[in-house]
Amino acid sequence: MTPRELELLQGMRNCYSVCGANFEDTIEMVGGSRGLQPEEVKQMLFQIKEKYSSEKEYKELRAQLPKEFPF
Repeated sequence: MTPRELELLQGMRNCYSVCGANFEDTIEMVGGSRGLQPEEVKQMLFQIKEKYSSEKEYKELRAQLPKEFPF
């Protein structure tokens, strides 16, 4: 994962851990703090999933988020 991709996924984990918000609200908070629109964040997350879903680091971070988050 690139540093930017890793930071985004870590940001999702951290934001959810602190706020416990639903997917859309978490996306909005993560995007807002990075100057990104929610759709940009979603697109990046789906691309990260496509590229790294079989990698250990992705699996570990993804496991710390609700299964219903669609990426």
